[in-house]
Amino acid sequence: MSDRDLDFSELPMKELRQRWQKAFGTPPSRRASRDLLELGLGWHIQSKGLGGFDRATREQIAELVADLRDGRKPGSIPHRPGLNPGVTLVREWNGRTYQVQVLEKGYLYDHKVWGSLSEVAREITGARWNGPKFFGLRQTQKEAA
Repeated sequence: MSDRDLDFSELPMKELRQRWQKAFGTPPSRRASRDLLELGLGWHIQSKGLGGFDRATREQIAELVADLRDGRKPGSIPHRPGLNPGVTLVREWNGRTYQVQVLEKGYLYDHKVWGSLSEVAREITGARWNGPKFFGLRQTQKEAA
């Protein structure tokens, strides 16, 4: 793949639109700008040559599409793999045991609903923490190696 393959500056809009249709299987929006068409086509060529998105990104896109199909604002409900409502997380910190219940929207700790596990971890420790890491839901780099 060369820079020449990604230079669309000399192509007329009609040709850009035809290439978009061929690349993506659907015509671009009538209001799509030249910049958008060039960027989209460039991405398509690069992804074919370099392999596209990684698995995590494809899964995140699929979740956003599912939100749209279900009539929700994309990303409005955080997707939390393995954290179904009703699950209780338990963490010991400085000799005390803390319990957090997973809700449909948020987390219940100390009779209050929190928006994220990071907020709960901050309340417990007084310091900024990655909430999933604090509650043992993510591996540390040493554990992953």
